[in-house]
Amino acid sequence: MNLPESDLMQIESAAAEFARGAGDLLAGHFGKTISVEYKDKAQQDPVTAADKETQSYLERRIAERFPIHGILGEEDDASADGDTVAPDYLWVLDPLDGTTNFMNGLPVYASSIGVLHRGIPVAGAVYIPWPTETGSGIVVHCRAGGGAFADGEPINVYETERLRGDRLVGLPGSFGASTRMGKGLKGQPLGQLRVTGSIAYELAMTAMGVLQFAVIGAPRMWDMLGGAVAVQEAGGTVMTRLSGRKQWHPMDSLVPTWEEKPPTMADLRKWVAPLVAANPTLAPLIANNLHQRRRPIRRAVRGIKKAFAKS
Repeated sequence: MNLPESDLMQIESAAAEFARGAGDLLAGHFGKTISVEYKDKAQQDPVTAADKETQSYLERRIAERFPIHGILGEEDDASADGDTVAPDYLWVLDPLDGTTNFMNGLPVYASSIGVLHRGIPVAGAVYIPWPTETGSGIVVHCRAGGGAFADGEPINVYETERLRGDRLVGLPGSFGASTRMGKGLKGQPLGQLRVTGSIAYELAMTAMGVLQFAVIGAPRMWDMLGGAVAVQEAGGTVMTRLSGRKQWHPMDSLVPTWEEKPPTMADLRKWVAPLVAANPTLAPLIANNLHQRRRPIRRAVRGIKKAFAKS
């Protein structure tokens, strides 16, 4: 990737500006009665008027500043994607990550912006509520090769050679039931568990060194992109395992086949992959020692198949 530094600086600056505007909009809605719709019958996947207003704001600002760039937003109408091929530059938006927290009055949420160039993450900006002297939150922002910052102040991932039991870690709520630890982690203290309900928030916390690591089970691209770039630029490593690959590897292109066949917007909307974010020592250690637990029914079926195969 040989993009002009001036282009990357312009994109990072704009992303940070847009994320700040999104955060101001969200802060204005926080704690107030707001209309809510649900994407599922179980009413576990809400979308509020704040989600929609913030995405509209972000899309308008991006289109004004970068008219030839594309936009992929969580709250877009997926039926409008059609067979549209993704453009070289793509802004990936989660206007409000942590909607359930937000609508219940818990100030643990984020507005996430990530930018791809032909599938490669090049910039990010994530607004999170945070105590400051001048406002209601901070913006974690970065560009490829430029380091990571929180409102202009440099940030770094937490540096340690070994896992510490007194440090915070972000894990999925289903982690214990779905995952077992390999030999490389047995007997080591993982740390103090926090389940925040916002992927972008946890990745921002990892970039800032608040969490010593975060494991993200199955994020969509809009959930993880802005925060994952920030972790990398804060001196960390983001391990992932893309569809079709058995091995974990450091995050680079999110779509390795882009050069041979650019994806459609519909393809990118379906993107999902697990992540482990930490410093360069811990990230591969953790990723390579996470193993999915076999479900009892699956174990029974496999046992029956083996029994028949031997008879």
